[in-house]
Amino acid sequence: MATIRLWAVLGEGGVGKSTTVGHLAGDFGRGPNGLRRGRGGGLRQILLRGGGYLTIHPRRQSLQEAGKIPPQAVTEIGRESAKTQKSVRIKSEYFNVLLALRTDSYRGMPRAFEYLSHFVNNGWQIESLVLLRQTDADENIYRRFGVPICYIQSNELTILQMIGHARNHFGWA
Repeated sequence: MATIRLWAVLGEGGVGKSTTVGHLAGDFGRGPNGLRRGRGGGLRQILLRGGGYLTIHPRRQSLQEAGKIPPQAVTEIGRESAKTQKSVRIKSEYFNVLLALRTDSYRGMPRAFEYLSHFVNNGWQIESLVLLRQTDADENIYRRFGVPICYIQSNELTILQMIGHARNHFGWA
């Protein structure tokens, strides 16, 4: 089984997590925020700043809003990884995932740090985090994961500026 590597966009409701993930994954269309409705998932090729491509499985809707508790997310994404491994002749060591997670309480679902902790306990590698409109408490919590974090005050930027900061932080072109 491939190791799952995770890039995540975190924030409360309405701060631009889904928009950021959609733009990073190149899921454009005619919706009000420049994204297609009802799209996402599958595999996308992300151009890297230093050249080459990274194949990634994006999920625009936060796991909390999709009603997925951490064990369900691990199972579902694990299935996607296994399916991808079976469909190609070359076996990859990594399955790359881009997720949106809510840092606030939403319908009794766990908060982002609980998902991340569960993922780490299941052998996932957190590569990098983008935290939108963070609070001081958020900074203290997510810093403990020991991965690079980009803090973006999304209410002070245009969508393109916000996407540019996230893309630059992840090392994506």
